[in-house]
Parts: sequence; structure tokens; C-alpha cells
Amino acid sequence: MRSSFGVTVGAITVVGALAVVDAACDGGDAAQPVYRLSATRTDAVAVGPTPLRRVSDLEYLNTLHDLFPALNLALPELPPDVPVAGFENDAEGQEPSDVLIARYEAIANLYAQAATADPSAVSAMVGCSDWSNPASSALCSGQFIAQTGRRIFRRPLSDSETRRYGVQFQSWETAVDFEGAVQLTLSAMLQSPQFLYRAETFPSNAVAGTVIAVEPYAMASRLSYLLWESGPDEALLQAASASALGTEAEIAAQARRMLADDRAKRVLWDFPRQWLGLDRILISENLARSPAVDPLWTATTQASASKETQLFIQNVLGSGGTLRDLLTSRRAWVDSEMARVYGIQTPASDWSEVSLPESERAGLLTRVSYLAGYSHAGATSPPVRGNAIQLRWLCELPVSPPPGADLSQPMASPDEGPQTNRMLFETRTKPPACQVCHVALNGFGFGLESFNAAGHYQTTDNGLPIDASGAIYGTDVDGPFNGGVALSAALSKSEVVHHCATQELVRYALGRAPVEAEEPTIDALATAFMTSGGDIRALLVAVATSPTFRTRLVEEN
Repeated sequence: MRSSFGVTVGAITVVGALAVVDAACDGGDAAQPVYRLSATRTDAVAVGPTPLRRVSDLEYLNTLHDLFPALNLALPELPPDVPVAGFENDAEGQEPSDVLIARYEAIANLYAQAATADPSAVSAMVGCSDWSNPASSALCSGQFIAQTGRRIFRRPLSDSETRRYGVQFQSWETAVDFEGAVQLTLSAMLQSPQFLYRAETFPSNAVAGTVIAVEPYAMASRLSYLLWESGPDEALLQAASASALGTEAEIAAQARRMLADDRAKRVLWDFPRQWLGLDRILISENLARSPAVDPLWTATTQASASKETQLFIQNVLGSGGTLRDLLTSRRAWVDSEMARVYGIQTPASDWSEVSLPESERAGLLTRVSYLAGYSHAGATSPPVRGNAIQLRWLCELPVSPPPGADLSQPMASPDEGPQTNRMLFETRTKPPACQVCHVALNGFGFGLESFNAAGHYQTTDNGLPIDASGAIYGTDVDGPFNGGVALSAALSKSEVVHHCATQELVRYALGRAPVEAEEPTIDALATAFMTSGGDIRALLVAVATSPTFRTRLVEEN
């Protein structure tokens, strides 16, 4: 069988170089039926490539949690994923490192040890209670390899994989004992490329350049990592076994079932978090903020602001909320710190639902995590906030400033008298060469000047009244507005914003940038998304059932 990627993923050696179990990403031994949609090369252009994807750090930890829900282990820290265009699951940034492989080994050993801590744990793992003689040992080990391997590899083991693990298990049992062999085999599986990578195979008789349906077990993994950021559950594996993941209706039914599960809260937070850069509030620059730099900032503001945004998104989207709600809803879940920041009454208990002041706050653009995340410590930058809107919400790439441009924070001269931050930036960016870009950047950013660098609402700046008027450029809702609430309301109605959200969700789902040939699919998804009123859960189902997600291009070996 040919692999769907162009390089071989080598084996990962287990504990002290005891053995190498995996020779390569082996998906099977015999030719499989072609899950064909079309054999014509003209159809192939509608689907982009399928890169080999490693599970991201979050996906890896979620998968381990779901495989071993009873274990709560202290784990060594993984080196952070390298985001590509903001996304941590993009295949382009997933080159493994020596440190990462070493951490995988350490974590695999910790889980294997904890999962086989005593005879009762071993019995639960292998599904047998007696392995005291060669016959019962062979039966138990075979059952363990087949059942545990299926859960870890997210598909049944191939014949060659079963033989290799069986031979290695016997070797370890001879060298140690049955319990030790279970532990070492489990560790080996958790370090194997079949677990750490989402390798997809296609039949040996598939014709390069054609488009075929994604193989059922690979489709189960595509769904589970899109909607749960984790491996498939038993229902998905059973559906794959029955070849019941081939039609739009079958995939849609599974997607809706999965979105009703608590595990869907992961994607409802992590996709917006990565798309919109909502965790910028947690970077070290913001950790170093202090009341001396940002008045009213405290040691708990950073963490509370991040959690408030996460709860807002998960609760709003989890209850059927829309993209418009993300931009305009005044619902909030706050603790005492966030109540203080927002100037509202402290709730009776932390993280209770409240309503934010109507004239001040509406949706993500006016939340502290967003406002402070896109500010410098102690100073707002309208161009930075404007660029964040253009890049994240409109999918418009920034233009680099000209050589020699002064990028420092503008400061008033002592003899000029008081000036607002807006006035200083207007002077700095007044030259025609600057206005080419800054007319749009400032147009967005000036509308958020009612919020200081720490996200507090303000009506004056340096003793002068705040001017929060702005203008929207480059969309279907262009025009003047006044303040963050009005800006948010306008963007919530924009087809450009809905198209951008659709494009970014497709990128998140595929682990790569969409190719030009997939633009018609994205256009159709975006139109349906806008028509639905911005129903993000419906968009997730639509992406999962789209041709670019449920089919694949057969690539040259």
C-alpha cells in the first residue's frame, strides 16, 4: 500500500532502546477497495493536498486524557507548537524536535506505568484475569494488542503490526514478565508514529490525480480531531468498521452527535482562540504589566480576563450562539476581578453570568483580553488594533511599513500642551505615504480609543475628551461609526467577516491553507453560513460534510 505522504516516518525507540517496534507508518497489508467519487482528473482540482499531520500539543494531551480518563498525571511540559497563520495544528509548523520526541517518550512511560500499576490495573487493560500459563498468556496478549492497539492507532492493527507487536511482547515477557510486557508494549504504542501522526493511506490501485472518498477510519479521525481535538470514540470506530462514514448524511449525523458532547467545548474555544489570537493576553509582555504601567491592573487581571473570554465563547456558542453574538452579545461570566474591571456589581459567586453595560461593551472587540492583548503595556496603538481587525476578522494581510518608518509610541513635546493618544497618532500618520495604509488601520483603531491599554473604559485621555469616531474600509459595510459597540455591530453584519471566518475554519479543519481550487467550496460554505445567521455549529457540520474535508486527492507516491 502506498502512503499518502512523501517521506517515511521512522520508528520511535522504546525505553532505553529495548526494541524498535514500528518499521514505518503501516496502515495495512492488502489492497483495499477504492472509495471512489470520481476517476476524472478534472474533479481532482477541487481538492487540495493531504499533508501528513502530527497531533498538536493540545490534541495529544486531549487524546491521552480520553484514552485514560481515570489517570491524572503530572507531565513534563511539551515544547510549544509553532503557529502558522495563528494555527497550532498547521502541518507546516509540525517538524518534530529531539526535545519533543524525548518528552513523548517520558510521557508514554508515565502513562504506561500508571495504567499497569498493579495486577488489577493490568487485568483491566488486557481484559483478562489469568495469564499464568503460555496458552492464557498468548490469548490475553493477543486480545490486549488488538483492542488497545485499535484504540491508540484509531483503527484496527494490520496483520504485520499485529505480528510485530506479538513477537515483541513475547520477547519482553521472557525478559521481564507479563505485566512488564504489557507496560512496555503500551509505552511503545504511545510512542509510535501511528499514534503521534494522523497518517492517511489510500489503496494501492488508486490512480494518482483522482479524487476519492477518505478511508472510513481516517474519516473518523478527521471528524474527531476537528470537533473534539481528540481521537475517535467507540461510536465513530464502529461507524468506520461498518463503512458508515461515506455519505453526507452519515457524516452530518455523527457531527451533530459529537457537537452535543461536552468534548465539543474544546473546538468551540480553541478555534476562535487561534483564529482571533485571543490568548495574546497571556504572553509574557502582559504578564509583566503592573499598576505602575497600567493603572487598575492587578496580578490577577491577566488570568481572569483570559478565562472570562473563554467562558463567554464556550457558553454562547454552546447554547446555539452565532458569529454575530460573538461580536455583539453583552453576556459575560465574571469573577470579582472582572466585575471590578467592567465596573459592575460583584456577583455572589465567581464566574456567574452577568450583563455588561450597554453603552460600553458588546462582544469580543470590547473584552479586556482582546483590548489588552492588542495593546502595548501602558499604551494603546490604534494601528495595532486596526491591523488585528483587518488580519483576523477580514483576512486581509498587512502591508509592511516603508523603510525608516518611525514605529515608536508617539509622545507629545512638553511645550505642545495636552494631547490625546489619537491626536498623536493622527500627527504621526498624516503624511500621504502613511495614509495609504493608515486610513484603514486608524479607521478601525480609533473607534476603540474609549478603552485604555488595560481594557478599561474611559471617556477622557490626558484630561481631554475621547474621540472614538472611526470609519470601516475594505468591507461590504463600509462607513463611519462611533465607538466599539457600533463597530462590533457593523462587522457582525458583514459578508466579508463571515467569509473570513469560514476560510479560517476550513484552514483549521484541514491543517493547511486552502488552495485556489477550493475557493468555490469556501464561497458556498460562507454563503450558507451568512444565510444561517452565522450559526458556527452549523458551519462546523457543513465543513465536515464538504468535499474538501470528506474527499482527498490521490497524490503521487
